[in-house]
Amino acid sequence: MKTTIDLPDALLHEAKVMAAQRHTSLNELVKQGLEHVLHSPPYCRKDSDTETDDELLELDEFNVPAIKPRGVKITNDWINRIRQEEGI
Repeated sequence: MKTTIDLPDALLHEAKVMAAQRHTSLNELVKQGLEHVLHSPPYCRKDSDTETDDELLELDEFNVPAIKPRGVKITNDWINRIRQEEGI
C-alpha cells in the first residue's frame, strides 16, 4: 500500500544518507524503523523536560532516597534482538 508522509527536510536528508550507507532503499529504511518502534517496549515520555526530586526519587525500605524505576526494562532477549537488527 502506498501512503504519503510529511517529513522535515533535514530528517528526510538524514534518512536518505543512512539508506545509502546501508545499501538499502528509503522505503526499506522506513519499514525497518516502523517495525523497530512497533515491536520495542513502550516508551513513556513526560510532558515536561524537567523533573523534580519527588518525581525521580522514592524512599526504600530503610527510608533512604532511591531513584524510581522507569523507562524500558533491559533483558537479554531485548539486547539480542537489537544486536540482530543491527547486525552485531
